[in-house]
Amino acid sequence: MDSIATIRAFVTVATTGSFTEAARLLDLVPSVVTKRVMQLEHMLGVSLLHRTTRKVILSPAGEHHLPRFTTALAAHDEAIASARRGVERLSGPLVVKVPATLGHLRLNDVIYDFARVHPDVNIELLSVDGPMNPAAEGIDIAITAFPDSFSGVADEFLWPIRRGLYASPRYLAGRPELRHPAQLAEHQCLAYRPAGSTWTFRDKTGLISIDVKPRLCSNDMTLLLQAARNDMGIALLSDYVAASAAGHGELVNVLGGFVIPDLWIKALIPRDRLDRPRTAALLKHIKRNFRIDAQSNPIDS
Repeated sequence: MDSIATIRAFVTVATTGSFTEAARLLDLVPSVVTKRVMQLEHMLGVSLLHRTTRKVILSPAGEHHLPRFTTALAAHDEAIASARRGVERLSGPLVVKVPATLGHLRLNDVIYDFARVHPDVNIELLSVDGPMNPAAEGIDIAITAFPDSFSGVADEFLWPIRRGLYASPRYLAGRPELRHPAQLAEHQCLAYRPAGSTWTFRDKTGLISIDVKPRLCSNDMTLLLQAARNDMGIALLSDYVAASAAGHGELVNVLGGFVIPDLWIKALIPRDRLDRPRTAALLKHIKRNFRIDAQSNPIDS
């Protein structure tokens, strides 16, 4: 006995109030519909319908079971429809730009996971620091923390970047305590080249901008991290990058009373590519799977 067929017969009779109308909708003869309902009643050991010469009405047991059978039938039909549609297979090329340090430490693994799930998508992953116009460079998604916007390109804001000044205890030993950003002129500074050598701070009086003269300038944030750990000076780093070294006492945060304004990680997507399924799917995958803990955020480097 086909349980789904008997349930479908009962639900159709119950909703139409007629064996004849149910038979028409199911493309069966009325005797077959009657037989299937009787089979379901026999299996349950209850009468589901009261039949008269004029109409069919639900019994108390029928009223009890009808909502459950209707829900089960809808779930069955949806499962079959989904199986027939099959899993959507994304395919085609996808060019993605990520900052070097963020990609190396965190984001590349998320993109690798996407590639494993969608084997028909061919990904070109570019590790590039600094702003880049994805529409002009043929890039589907460019991840950046720089504020630049471009014509014909949508900005999808993702996560804030919290930053601080970090130096090793040995570098700071014997030097006057830093109390104000203006004192940075007396120190060796380690600067991230794409962000420039003007460092901005905020306190209760407003914004303070300081032009530093870097002892070391690099477009690789991990290189600046290593330089700070090796006592070369004070580095402007994201909390995300410095967290491990700070947790082990290799670096300390200085000028903590002055807030360095947050930057934002964002995805730049050419507007004519926003509706491409593979582009939209990767952006959704990044948003869903990239997590930032409460102590830190990623950087554009």
